[in-house]
Amino acid sequence: MKKIIVTSCVLFGLLFAFNSSSYAQESSPLSIGGGIKYGSEVEAIGIQAGAQYAFTPEISGHADFSIFFPENYDWWALNINGHYNFLADEDMKVYGLAGLNYATLNISYDLGEFGSGSVSSSELGLNLGGGAEFGMDFANIFTELKYVLGNADQLALSAGLRFGI
Repeated sequence: MKKIIVTSCVLFGLLFAFNSSSYAQESSPLSIGGGIKYGSEVEAIGIQAGAQYAFTPEISGHADFSIFFPENYDWWALNINGHYNFLADEDMKVYGLAGLNYATLNISYDLGEFGSGSVSSSELGLNLGGGAEFGMDFANIFTELKYVLGNADQLALSAGLRFGI
C-alpha cells in the first residue's frame, strides 16, 4: 500500500518538475476528470470520477463519485462540494472546500451451511478541506485533502487530472 502511494507521489512530482506551461484557464467553465483516492477509515485506495463547474472565478461546484477496494467489503461515496479559490494565478490555484458526503458500506458474508447474506449501512457527513490545481499542457492536475465529519469519519487524500470541456 505504501509503495503505491509513494510511487503516485513521485509520478506527480515528476509531472510538476517538467511542466513548462502556464496554468490554463479553460474557455468553458465545465471540467471533468478522475483520479485516485486514499481513505483513512476504509484503509484502502480507490478511484474517483467527477465534474466541476466554475460559477465565478472564485467559486466553483464539484461533484464526484468514489469507490474503494478493501478486501472484505464494498465502500463507495458521493461528494458534493463548493470550492472557494484563495489563490488563482497563471500557474496554479489553491482552494478551500466544504460540502456533503454520502457513503455506503456493504459487507457480504458466507456462513457455509448456515447461509449467506449481506449487511449495508449508509452515512451522511460534512466535508471540510482544501486542495490545489496546477496547469499542464494537456489537463490540470489536482491534489486534495479533506476530512469527512460524521459517523463514517475519514481523512481522504486524492489526486488526479481534470480536463476542460
